[in-house]
Amino acid sequence: MEKENHCYCTVLNSINEGVIMTNSKGCVTLYNKQIQKFEGLDPANVIGRHLTEVYNITEETSDQLSVWKSKKPIIDRYQKFLTADNKELNSIGSTYPVFKNGEIVAAFTICRNLTKIHELLNKTMQAQEKSTENTLVEDLGNNTRFQLNDIVAKSDVMLELLEKARKAALVDATVLVWGETGTGKELVVQGIHNENPLTRKNPFVAVNCAAIPESLLESLLFGTTKGSFTGSVESTGLFEQAGKGTLYLDEINSMPLNLQAKLLRVLQEKKFRKLGGKEELPMQCRITSSTNVDPAECVATNTLRKDLYYRLSVLVLEIPPLVKRREDIPLLINHFINSLSAKYGKRVNRISFDLVSAFCDYTWPGNVRELEHSIESAVSMIDEEGILLPEHFPSNLLGKLEKPLFVPSKLPPNGLSGVLSQTEKETICQVLEECGWNISESARVLKIGRTNLQYRMKKNGIKQPLIIK
Repeated sequence: MEKENHCYCTVLNSINEGVIMTNSKGCVTLYNKQIQKFEGLDPANVIGRHLTEVYNITEETSDQLSVWKSKKPIIDRYQKFLTADNKELNSIGSTYPVFKNGEIVAAFTICRNLTKIHELLNKTMQAQEKSTENTLVEDLGNNTRFQLNDIVAKSDVMLELLEKARKAALVDATVLVWGETGTGKELVVQGIHNENPLTRKNPFVAVNCAAIPESLLESLLFGTTKGSFTGSVESTGLFEQAGKGTLYLDEINSMPLNLQAKLLRVLQEKKFRKLGGKEELPMQCRITSSTNVDPAECVATNTLRKDLYYRLSVLVLEIPPLVKRREDIPLLINHFINSLSAKYGKRVNRISFDLVSAFCDYTWPGNVRELEHSIESAVSMIDEEGILLPEHFPSNLLGKLEKPLFVPSKLPPNGLSGVLSQTEKETICQVLEECGWNISESARVLKIGRTNLQYRMKKNGIKQPLIIK
C-alpha cells in the first residue's frame, strides 16, 4: 500500500495541473507540487488545515465544500480568489467528489493557472484602450460605447438573455426591452445595434421620451420645415438622423398617447412627414424601445397603446434585476473597481470580503447603476492602503445591508493579532454567559474540546465572576 501511495504521489507531482484534496472536515489532505508553484504556499502551512484558514473564502463560496454538500461535481469553474496572505490568483478548475461504498470520502480539485494569462490579457486590453482612448464612438462613429461582449455576467439568466439579444440583432424586427431602473437596458440595446453587421455601420440615435415635452418631442422625432410654425426652421428629425441605423425610444410608455398614434402609423407605413411638410420620407431605421415597467402593465394602465405595443414587441427582452442575478455581483464589483480606479487614479488592491458577502445579499433597488455609483463613491474616498472598507462607502447604503459589518475604528497596538485575540475573548465570554459558565456545554457550542477551551480561558484571563448572594 505504501509503494502504491508513493506511485500516486509521483504521478500527481508530475502533471501540469494543480491538485488539492480535502477530507470530510474540510481539511487539506493533498497538495501537489504544481499548485504549490501556482499559489506560492508552503505545504506545511496547508496540509491538515481547513480550507477557510488557507484561503480567503467561506463555506458558501468554496467549490470543494459545496461539492461535499451537494455530492455533485463542479466543472470548469473560473475563480479569482485571494490566499491567506492576500495574493490574488486566477484559475479554472473542476472539483469532484470521491465515493466509497456509496458515501463521499473526499473531494478534489484539478485546476490550471490562469494568472499569467490574465495579466497578459489585462496588459493587452490596457494597451488597446490607450490606442483607442477607450471609446467605441471613436472606433465606429455610431454614438455607442457598448457591445454585448462588454456586459459583465456569468449567471444563467443573463447568459440566456445575451444569447437572445444576439439572435434578435440579426433579424430586422422591432425590439422592446424592459427591466427595472438601472438594469442596463440601453447597454443591451446598444449591443444589439453593434451586433448587426448593417446597423453597426450606421448611427445609433437615442431619445428619452419622459425627458422631453410633447411639443418638442414630436418635432424632434419628425423634424420640421421652415415656416411650419412661428419661428420654425428646417430641421432633421431623429427618424432621418438614424438613417439605416437604430432609433432607440427610451421609456416609450411616457410618450403622449396622441404621439403614440402617429408613431404607430410610421411603423405601419414605413414613411413619415416633417412637421409642416408635404413630402413623405422613407423611414429606414430600426426601432427599439424600452420601459422600466412590465409592458403588459403599461397596456393595462393605458400608458402604452395596445396596438403600438404589438408593433413594438415583435421581440421582447426582459432584463432581470440584480437581485435575480446575485452571482454576477462579485464580477461587477471587480469590473467597476478596475475601471473606476483607473478613472480616479486610485490604487485599489482589494475589497473587504465581508462587504462583498453583504453586497451579494443586498436587494439593490437601483440595480447595476446603484452598485456602480456605490463603488465609485468608495473608490474616490479610498486611502493609500488601497483596501476598500465599509468606512469608504455611503453611510445610507451600509445602513440598509442585512449582514452586520465589522468596522474597527482603530486597530490596537499589536495590529490584527490583537483584533483576533479580542474577538476570541468576547466570543468565549458570551458563550460562557449563555451556558451558565458550564465549561463542557460551552466547549460543545464553540465546537472545540473542553481542554482547549480551558487553555483559551487561561490565555485570555477569563474567569467566572464572583456572585455575591
